[in-house]
Amino acid sequence: MKFTVTPKIKEIFRGLIPFLVILLTWQIATYFHLMPKWFLPSPIQVIVSFGELIKDGTVLKLLIESSLNLFPPFLLAVFSSILLGIIIGSSSKNRQIFFPFICTLYPIPSFAYLPFIIILIGFNRPAIWILLFISGFLRMIYNMIIGVQNLNPTWLLMGKNLGLNKNQIIFKIIIPGALPNIVTGIRIGFGSVWRSIIGAEMLVGGAGGLGNFIQRAEYSFDFDKIFVGILLIAIIGLFVETFVFKKIETITLERWGNGTEGIQ
Repeated sequence: MKFTVTPKIKEIFRGLIPFLVILLTWQIATYFHLMPKWFLPSPIQVIVSFGELIKDGTVLKLLIESSLNLFPPFLLAVFSSILLGIIIGSSSKNRQIFFPFICTLYPIPSFAYLPFIIILIGFNRPAIWILLFISGFLRMIYNMIIGVQNLNPTWLLMGKNLGLNKNQIIFKIIIPGALPNIVTGIRIGFGSVWRSIIGAEMLVGGAGGLGNFIQRAEYSFDFDKIFVGILLIAIIGLFVETFVFKKIETITLERWGNGTEGIQ
């Protein structure tokens, strides 16, 4: 049976090249002891440690803790950014009032607020929620506003002429029309929240999660566990990007068209 190398297989192989180069370099470095063994465990050691952590339930526990830290503020940020994006994007007066304020807050790293949050809330999960909400919301709101602002005005005029009320215009015209930008905003927001949660969990140890796991492994010099934590972060991020957002984006573009590009 003749095996045909399809363009998709070629694409996958090309995407694996950087990973294979890093893995080979890593294996060579550990084989020839170019770095201390306690600092740079071999890939095999990391895989064995990963398997042990899966077997004893540690990985599942970490995923549950990080999910509890991540999803409540992320979902609230999605809802808030869509709502305010419609309110601000559909009114030039509202844009004049709120957009300069958002532009001022946008470049400030979310971790700059953490000392104030901890003083007010303490070292607990709600502190992480507030931090992640700020991080996700400020990354998403731009795309929401732009998506609504760049809607074809003819669509809105047609909706009014057809007798649609405000709620019908929002759900049948504004949201579908701005959907490509909304999806892009949510995608960027998740990336920002996923990056922020690791640092937040390192600083707010009481909430557990992957960040806290990596920090505890660092204190005990368990560098194989640090690599396991990094690998988990990468796998989850890649899974969400590939099997969630790319699928949603494809479905959105097929149904509603390309829309307008948002700020990334």
